Amino acid sequence: MRKVVALAFVTLDGFTTGPGGETDWQLRAFNEEMGEFVFQEYAAADILLLGRRTYEQFADYWQQQPAADPEALRMNSVSKIVFSNTLTTAAWKNTTLVSNNIPLVISQLKQQPGKDLLIVGSIGLIQSFTNMKLIDEFRLLIYPVMLGTGRRLFANLSELQQFTFIRSRIFSNGVLLGVYKPAPQWKCSFM
Repeated sequence: MRKVVALAFVTLDGFTTGPGGETDWQLRAFNEEMGEFVFQEYAAADILLLGRRTYEQFADYWQQQPAADPEALRMNSVSKIVFSNTLTTAAWKNTTLVSNNIPLVISQLKQQPGKDLLIVGSIGLIQSFTNMKLIDEFRLLIYPVMLGTGRRLFANLSELQQFTFIRSRIFSNGVLLGVYKPAPQWKCSFM
C-alpha cells in the first residue's frame, strides 16, 4: 500500500520560513549531498501533493525551465494534486485539483498501486493532513539554525500526537534528517 510522506525543511526552533516568508537559511546550507537526497525523495514518489501556494510557485518556476533539464522534465511530467478551496483551474501539466472529500481522495490513492504520495513544501497542507491523520511518515530536514519567529511547521494542531522514530541521518553540513511515523494510540501507564 502506498503511503503519504511529508518532507519539510525546518529550523531547530520549529519554523519553516521567516516572518516574511524567507527561506534563505535553507539555501545557505543546501549542498550537493542534500540535493541528491531530495532528488531521491522525488524519485520515490509518483504523485506530488501540493497546497495552493507551493503549487503556484512550483508551476511558475518549473514550467519556465529548459525542457531538456532532467529535474524540470520530472517535475513537469509527474502527477500532481493541488488541494485548494480558492483555485478553480490547475493548468500545470498532469495536475488535478481537489477541494473537498480529502480523506476519501487520499484513501483511494493509497489503495492504488504505485509509489509514495509526497507532500513537499505546502506547510498548510502538512498541518491540515496532520490534523486529519493522513500522513504516514514525516521526513524532517532539521537545520542547525534558529529564526525566533516565522511560520511554524506544526502550528494549530488539534490534539496531542505521538510519533515513533524510524531513522536519522546527519548530512555533512550539519542538517539532521529525522524520520517519524505516527505512533499507535498510547495511554499514560501511571494514571
